[in-house]
Amino acid sequence: MNIAIIGSGLTGSLAALSLAKAGSRVDLYERLSDNELVNRDRTYAITHSSRKILQRVGIWSKLVDNLVPFKFLNVIDYELNKKVQFLVKDLSKEARKYSSIGWIAEHKSLMRTILESISEMDEINRIPTSVIPNTNNYDIVVVADGINSNIKKKLKTPSFTFNYDQVCITTKVLLRGAKSTEAFEILNSEGPFAVLPLGGDLFQIICSQSIKKGLYNISLPKSLFLDYLSTILPYGVEPDSIVDDPKSYPINFLLNYSMHSGKYIYLGETSHAFHPVAGQGLNLCWRDVESLTNLISSPIFNKSKFLLPFLYSCSRLFDILLISIITDSLVRYSRSNINLFFLPRYFVFFVLKKSNISRKFILNILTYGLQR
Repeated sequence: MNIAIIGSGLTGSLAALSLAKAGSRVDLYERLSDNELVNRDRTYAITHSSRKILQRVGIWSKLVDNLVPFKFLNVIDYELNKKVQFLVKDLSKEARKYSSIGWIAEHKSLMRTILESISEMDEINRIPTSVIPNTNNYDIVVVADGINSNIKKKLKTPSFTFNYDQVCITTKVLLRGAKSTEAFEILNSEGPFAVLPLGGDLFQIICSQSIKKGLYNISLPKSLFLDYLSTILPYGVEPDSIVDDPKSYPINFLLNYSMHSGKYIYLGETSHAFHPVAGQGLNLCWRDVESLTNLISSPIFNKSKFLLPFLYSCSRLFDILLISIITDSLVRYSRSNINLFFLPRYFVFFVLKKSNISRKFILNILTYGLQR
């Protein structure tokens, strides 16, 4: 099958590698240089669904030494003063042998490794433009050029979108009192607050809060910003110093009404972008890649190329909808200060605390979505 991919970020590049490994001929269109693609300051939580596809395309062994595993995931509700800890034993039997709930990855390491693997593939032709001269040369065109996709705008594909009244603030901080193998997801009235291990005493802070407060906090001197962090970090965890300047980003919600248009298939943030709470973004995008690869690898669907875009949309619908509901609900749950809702919140934490089955169910949904 001849395939064009527009956009070679983490999702588009992994799609090129995965589809080429599955026997397709891929032209990868990208206007940015490798340096521009690699040199982005972002951090991701990698789950076992992503680990599986990285193993299948043969680059997990190249990446794993640069990933930071975590064995404990602490979910804390500050309004209730309740905590639930998810452990490796709450994972599926197949995942438990890796002794990690997940891994923290830096963008530069992921992107560089994927691009190096692409350069070794004769089946992938990289083209330094984002414009396809003749789409008739391809069986399908995969669009992975991001949330502001120009291709999607030209095709006038409708989406449901809105902007959260929040900004996301990220920074790297040295912490005392936190284990190098534990991560935190803190739910408080300002919004979700994540603490991710980067090795040793270094941690990535990802917090969301109102636009007004976020812009105020990011303008603070580092000493005052550390004081602010100390009011939110868990008891016994203290910030020592900020390693890099805090950065802020707007938070958007985007969900296409359809994940295809004719022979065009929308992948990753071109079709969905949600709140960063629970670290689902990149893992959801890479499950798109897995679904498309599985369909193209199937002898039955390979012969029905005209049905492939529709079948892809059907295969991804429920997983994407589920994650959109979970992430949006967590944000609204976290920020709710209505006393009427406190009773069900207490009940949720009580069930998670007492029931191994409920913890395993929730953790495996966040790990694999609806795709196994």
